[in-house]
Amino acid sequence: MARLRNFRLRVVFPTVSLKFVGLFIVCAVVAYCEIFCFSVSCWQWPKLDSFNEADDLRVLFVADPQLVGLRDEPPLLGVITRWDADKYLQFGFFHAVGHTRPHVVVFLGDLLDEGSEASDEEYMTYIRRFHNVFRMPTTVKTVFASGDNDVGGEGIDSKLQWKVDRFTNNFEQYKTGNYNVGVSNVKHVTFQKISVDYGERISQSHTDMLSDLRAHSTARFRIICNHMPLLNRLPVEVSKIIEILQPHLIVTAHTHLFKLYLCKGCWPQESSANTNEIQSPWKGQAVDVTNIPRPLSFNLSDVLQIHELVIPTCSYRMGVKNMGYGAAVISRNGQMKFDILWLPSRYRQLTLYVIILSSITIWVLMSRLCRYVKILYNILIDMN
Repeated sequence: MARLRNFRLRVVFPTVSLKFVGLFIVCAVVAYCEIFCFSVSCWQWPKLDSFNEADDLRVLFVADPQLVGLRDEPPLLGVITRWDADKYLQFGFFHAVGHTRPHVVVFLGDLLDEGSEASDEEYMTYIRRFHNVFRMPTTVKTVFASGDNDVGGEGIDSKLQWKVDRFTNNFEQYKTGNYNVGVSNVKHVTFQKISVDYGERISQSHTDMLSDLRAHSTARFRIICNHMPLLNRLPVEVSKIIEILQPHLIVTAHTHLFKLYLCKGCWPQESSANTNEIQSPWKGQAVDVTNIPRPLSFNLSDVLQIHELVIPTCSYRMGVKNMGYGAAVISRNGQMKFDILWLPSRYRQLTLYVIILSSITIWVLMSRLCRYVKILYNILIDMN
């Protein structure tokens, strides 16, 4: 009876090899980290309900992808790091596009990590990689703003006209003839793309250019797209930009973190005859979004206040904890819903890989050590 009982137990609960269990766990972890983690994150993304499907404008904001370059990476290891970073961007963008179904994708600068210092040959390899990573339907419109890593403009890396021209020739669809400024009218929204760095003074040439940009902004609502944040600066640096362009919303990047600024009274009074004069001292105030219901809601028709959304980076190589894409739905009457599509943490996944590899290494070493100890013990027994 005992033998029969043991036989039945072996049939119902067959002996499972420890190596098989370990291999199964490793395969499951790799499959999740490399394939399914983005699907799991996508299930947690907020659904931005449409106000009116026919009239709404759906927008996807992409900030600081910074495709890893060829110069700053170790020669052999760089092949792996570039491939891994590109794959992370490609999978994240694919799911973000599928979730948002955007009419327009707005890139907010720092598209390339070494774009400002790359040779022409290197630059073309970056362009091919960029278009391979950020694939989208041909019906989706695109807006490209340049960043300091694309054309210079921060520190000792000067912004030069040939860098701007190279960026414009490879990315731009809209040109207004001077520097890196453009306008794109999509449905009821005009995207006013500018390139104003920290500490940059608005000269007369800038003023003329901004005026021309405002003249071509024919849609009902205007959104400024700049790489570096604006409302956290001194009013003297950005007052002319606000007064001339009269935006309903500002969207920026550069900090790699999600932030929200609010400025009340930034728009000039209609009775003012001199648009170059600052009406009143103002500065954007940071808004704590922790306790605000999500998705965030804005009324673009309210010109008494301007919000600035600072979009987080979508690349895990920027050294920040959270990465994501900005998604917005804008109705024809100016009601807007916005939220961040947060991405899975690649560094956690890589840490998990290190733990697994370390555990396997320790297990193999301990197994061999136990085997050698057993052999040595048997030899000692035989000698006695």
